Amino acid sequence: MSGYAARLCLFGMFGLLLAATAWLYAPGIHGPVLLDDRTSVTLLETDVDSRQRVEQVFGDGSGPLGRPVTMATFVAERAFVGDDVRWSKAINIGLHLLNGLLLAWLIHRLLGAAGFARVMAVALLAAGLWLVSPLWVSTVLYAVQRMAMLACTLMLLALIAYTYWRERFSAGEKGTLRFALVIVCATLAVFAKENGVVVLPVLLLLELLWFGCRRDGRVDQGMLYRVLGLLVLGGVSVIAVFALAPERFLAHYALREFTLLERVLTQSRILWDYLGQLVWPDVARMGLYHDDVVLSRSIMSPVTTLHAVVAWSAALLLAAAISGFALGRRVAFCLLLFLVGHSVESTVLPLELYFEHRNYFPGIAVFLLLALLLAELARRWRVVARPVMAYLALALLMLSFNTSSQVEIWANSYLLRFNQISAHPASFRANADMAVMYARAGSLDRALAYSAQAHAHSPEQDGDHYLRNLALSCMAGRPLPPSAGSLAGVLDAPRPVSTVATLHVLVKMLQNEQCAQLDRLAIAEAFASVYLRPEAGATASANIYALLAVLENALGRYANAYEYTARFLAQAPGTPRGLLMQLHFSTALGKVQEAEALQRQLLTLQAAGVLTVSDQETLALYLEAD
Repeated sequence: MSGYAARLCLFGMFGLLLAATAWLYAPGIHGPVLLDDRTSVTLLETDVDSRQRVEQVFGDGSGPLGRPVTMATFVAERAFVGDDVRWSKAINIGLHLLNGLLLAWLIHRLLGAAGFARVMAVALLAAGLWLVSPLWVSTVLYAVQRMAMLACTLMLLALIAYTYWRERFSAGEKGTLRFALVIVCATLAVFAKENGVVVLPVLLLLELLWFGCRRDGRVDQGMLYRVLGLLVLGGVSVIAVFALAPERFLAHYALREFTLLERVLTQSRILWDYLGQLVWPDVARMGLYHDDVVLSRSIMSPVTTLHAVVAWSAALLLAAAISGFALGRRVAFCLLLFLVGHSVESTVLPLELYFEHRNYFPGIAVFLLLALLLAELARRWRVVARPVMAYLALALLMLSFNTSSQVEIWANSYLLRFNQISAHPASFRANADMAVMYARAGSLDRALAYSAQAHAHSPEQDGDHYLRNLALSCMAGRPLPPSAGSLAGVLDAPRPVSTVATLHVLVKMLQNEQCAQLDRLAIAEAFASVYLRPEAGATASANIYALLAVLENALGRYANAYEYTARFLAQAPGTPRGLLMQLHFSTALGKVQEAEALQRQLLTLQAAGVLTVSDQETLALYLEAD
């Protein structure tokens, strides 16, 4: 078979693999809306004007930069195909296929630049294995994780563009447009999701370790020093930022059940677990909820923490030892690609401990290393390489079966819940999900049993537990049994409620009069006696005060609502939502001068461009009333 025919055959086989992957994932579009989907995706309205669409693009609060590149895709999707979440999942599947194609392209470019010949089959096989890894099901079928996927797309494009720029640069040309494309893709990656910033150190490591800072077959000393200088400068800058303003990054540890040291130690174990799930998947443990991770309290508790730290230290020392020759440098690059890829979400920031989607870009390192070793094996011992590739093709088929089974689970909300509770019986979220499922089916006793399990595996307050039980009773349409206790009893604490989400669900149902068996006034009185009486010592977060103001507003008790909003504004001064709420309550209570002062303050914010279109429309109603 000629070289052209062989390549055409390989492309055809990879095309079939892409089609098969789409077919494997297709049932997943019917899966449920999950967690952050509700705040970043499904809340986006379709019947809006251009100004509101711009606000939707730039107004998401998922990250410090708002992730406007990804939000633009969701807004465009809503505008052109509607608000059915199945479209979101279908687009994610298409994006995953595109990323598999880009990865094959990148691996082929890197292996070619490393001097390997006839590596198309190796590149396509490695990319195919990445494509069908079951670890990605929880990323692809979780609509909001388009943020991670799109960031990966743009990072891959930046890396591919860099290989083309470097090719021109090595030939003595500037390649300005190609380098500009690298910068544009890297910048867009950051605005798709903030961890896209890792592509910058990855580019430097790629030049240093994969290409060896070589030009015309010799080490370019100037380039070598610049790359090393930039790496050192970047490292020093990150350390300086944390040293000068640690509270900006670490303040949220006060809201976590772990410390900075405990998180870093735990991540040493989690990173090995991620690697294990990429190399030898354990699909029984895969899924959305991993809040049952055992925390590393010290280097010896559990002792596997010590093993993990020693193993990572040994891996880094080995990488340094073998970096004196070309193959060793490239192996070291793969190791550092994995670690640097996790440097934003799996180090010191006070994020939750474990999410599978964090591997979507860093996991590329495993398959690039596989392709590198396969290419080296094919160059030295081609007779051995062929059966190895045949076994890997069989592994691709087995991974496809695993992925298919995971997709079937993700396609059904009941299967997903049962799978999560089976794999993670100590997960707060898995137990809470089961409680909601049984409550909606009318089985309050089972719902309360799972709610108790959720409470046992969470640092939440007793008040949060009781409020969840009240919400479950609303869903089930049945009153709580006397053994569940009373609201007044569980609110007798310095900070009786700590979870906004639980209270939000309950208040929304009470506001919509969905809880016929509950006395709304008695519930409101119980909260007021704790938070509003003069001698009350209980405190709450700003958002809890805002929710209680909403409840009091639904009851027409504007004086209490006014007091709650005042507490909200004391913790979050100048917040447009709080100011508009207080304007409403001040007007209802006849506080004319205060209402006028609030109008002036809101007009100042409007002139500064702070108010959203919805905020401006709400303010206009009060201005017209005057």
